[in-house]
Formats: sequence, C-alpha cells, structure tokens
Amino acid sequence: MVLDRKEMQEIVESYQEPIGLNLGSHSALDAWQGQLTHGIRSIIYVTPQRARIYLQNAMVEGTNGVVEDLPTSIREEIIVVNDPKDIKKKGRWKSAILILDNYSDIVKYVDDMVNLECIQIPNRAFAVYVGGDEECSVIEEEFGVPIVGSRNLLKIENRGEIEKDYYWYADQAGIPHPDAYKFHITKTGIRFDEEVDEPILLKSKHAVRSLEREFIFAADSGHLEEKVENEMAAGNLNQECLESARVEQIVLGPHANFNFFYSPLNANEDWGDVDKAFAEIYKTNIVEARVHLANEFLSIDERRETIMDGVKRMPIDVQERLKKVPSFEVTCHLAMSLRESLLKDVHKYADAFLLATKKHSPPGIIGAWCLQTLITWSPIPGPAVEFGLYDVPEGKTGFMHIPYTQDVALRHGGGTNVHMGVGSQYANARYRSIMSMGDRIALEMKIAKDRGALGDIVT
Repeated sequence: MVLDRKEMQEIVESYQEPIGLNLGSHSALDAWQGQLTHGIRSIIYVTPQRARIYLQNAMVEGTNGVVEDLPTSIREEIIVVNDPKDIKKKGRWKSAILILDNYSDIVKYVDDMVNLECIQIPNRAFAVYVGGDEECSVIEEEFGVPIVGSRNLLKIENRGEIEKDYYWYADQAGIPHPDAYKFHITKTGIRFDEEVDEPILLKSKHAVRSLEREFIFAADSGHLEEKVENEMAAGNLNQECLESARVEQIVLGPHANFNFFYSPLNANEDWGDVDKAFAEIYKTNIVEARVHLANEFLSIDERRETIMDGVKRMPIDVQERLKKVPSFEVTCHLAMSLRESLLKDVHKYADAFLLATKKHSPPGIIGAWCLQTLITWSPIPGPAVEFGLYDVPEGKTGFMHIPYTQDVALRHGGGTNVHMGVGSQYANARYRSIMSMGDRIALEMKIAKDRGALGDIVT
C-alpha cells in the first residue's frame, strides 16, 4: 500500500529543525550547498565507491564570508559515520556523510532518519537505487521519510515500463512530443508494422548494464532493423529489453533542459496586479493563475553525450568509416539561454504538464522538476497571432520554433550542478541573489519551516 501523504505531513509537523537527506550522486552537490547556504543541516548517504566525491568536495557553511582555513572548518562542521546511530541531533556538526554498503540500505534506517527530522531531496539516483523496481514501489510503500517532491510521480520517468509514463502525461497536457512507431519483436531483432521513411531513434534498456539505456539512431526503419540486429548479436540488446523499448521520430533541433520549481507556498499567495492580469489575459480564475505563477522558471542547461558528442566533431568522411556504434550516455551539462520570445511557449507547455499531473495524480508536481525538450522549426499549431507572430498573413501557414518534450524529470535534475555556486540566471534575476536549484529547494524548506507549513511541501 502506498504511504499516505497525510502520514508524512503529520511527521514533518513535529519537526523543529529539518535536515536535508541527500543520496550521494547525480545532483547531491547542488542540493548540499543549497542547504548549507540557507542554514539547513545535511546528511549525504553514499557508498564507499562514490564517497570520494563528497570527501574531496566537502563543503562548509562559511557564515563569515570567505573560508580561509578549509581543513579546520571541515573538521569542525563535518562528521563521517557508518551507522546513523552515530549521528546525534544535538551535535555541533553541519553535515554528516553516511557511508553505506548499498544505497538501498537507507531503507533499513527509516526510523533513524525520521528521529533525526530528515526530509529526502529526490534525484534520479534516489529513484533508481532506492526505488526497487519500475514502479518505485520501495519508495512509495516502504520509505517512510517525508520527501520534498512528488513521491507518486518519480516512476513516470520509467518510460515504456509502466502504463502512465511521462508520454502519457504529455498527451493529457496536449503538448508536442516525438511520434512513436509500432514494431514487433523477432528472434533476431525487430520488424516495423509500416515502413518509416525518416530519421528515427530506439530507446531501450541496455542488456548488460541494467541502469543504463541504449539509444540507437537510424536513417529509416530498414536501417534501424539492421542496427538492432547487430546490437542483439553483440549482446547489447535482448528480447526483454525490446519489450519495453520505444521507437520515435528524431526531432531535429538543439536540446534544452528547462528547470522549474513549483512552490505550493507561493501558489497560496496574493500576487497583486500580476495574478489578476494573468487571469484576465489567459481566461482563467485567480487560483489557477497563482498556480501558473508559482511554477517558477529557474534555468536552462544542455546535455553532452558520450560517444555521440565526439563523433559529431569529426569530419563526415571519418564518421562514415566508423565501425563502433555511437552511444548516447549523458556525460556533462552546459548552461544556456533561450531566445526570449520562445519562453512563452516553454511556460505554456510546462504549465500544461504541471496541471495534468495535478489532475491525474494529485497533489501533482511539488518542488524541483525539469522539462527536457528538443526545439525544432515547425508549422505553427494554430493561428499565428496566438503564438505571438504578427507578420503571418491570415490563412497562411507560418513556421516557428516549437519545444518538443522528449523527457521529463519529476525531481532535482542532473543538469543543475552547472549552476552550483553561480546560480541560475533567471532565478538570480528574480530573487536578486545566487539561486541554483539546490538553493531554491533549501529556501522553500526554510520558508515552510518558519511558516509552520512543512506539510504543504512534502509527500
């Protein structure tokens, strides 16, 4: 049985000093520095194999400005333990690094985490390593620690493995996403029900590395059938992988991750003339207008993938002779901005997705989330003037940049580490301060604690 949100709310209502609980991987560094900045103590639980990330990048509160004696500050503020019982609530420590044999071992210590007044900050590694299966059933049913975020939405990233994945929610929201193509599985690969004469992409589990995904690009359906057969023979794919695989059109355009933060606290506030104007212009009520305004846009990043990024840098004659199939694992992220006039469409689609989650899986999105898109040049899906284009004659087809949703992350996104320490450009401007996603999560926790409203931000 899924843990009752009311139970989690009752737990945090008794908290006097909430502690940020972070799985040490993915975006934990950003989350950690945000908690330190806003006076929230942190616990990072990690395995020995990844502990050096947090030992060699150890952070301190630094309340008096520049930290001049880092070793002394670390010695005074950070403890490293192997057992949660060695973490004393009344200690002087600011951050605790908890070394576990396996990430999933944290479930054994749920009672200890609650006694310490912890609140979990979800990231993708948390969903994968603690989730237990494609339904994230361990998190939903056993991990009785309050979460700043959407406990029941973490699983929708497991596309093709559950009925209502993020593509399902995108359909409910009515926002553009790549078309999918049907195929059937054979002993040696796949065959398409109908020929596809355009570039396509197969997304699948990897046969060897269960936590990695296989991406195969092809010029058309025949080309993909050939490449899948080769990957099957090489052992990178198998029939089980293909049962949950998806083949979709390749949308040509730059990749852009749009990082948002939905604040339940701000959704309940009066925004003055701004919420009234929003409601009037966009024909909605004041309550929904405030929901839109509380869906805060923080930053944009783009991904660089191995080995694909290196292949793209080679001359075409070299690319054509390569025998190794390029892989597509995310390796790093870079900060970017967007042509300002296109932001209206990003907001429109992000808000539509948010509202779809509130309708179909209440309470919907809470806190950090990311709309991952490919921005392409496409016919306008409606009257040009409604999309802010004023030079297209009535009755004529116009073209514009359209963000196609190719992925959605309903938690702290991996690309936000690029904003750690320097902040997110759009959020910095709004808050007049350095504000990365880690900062924004911690700020919401601080405000909620001060208002006695921690129950509003957890599931």
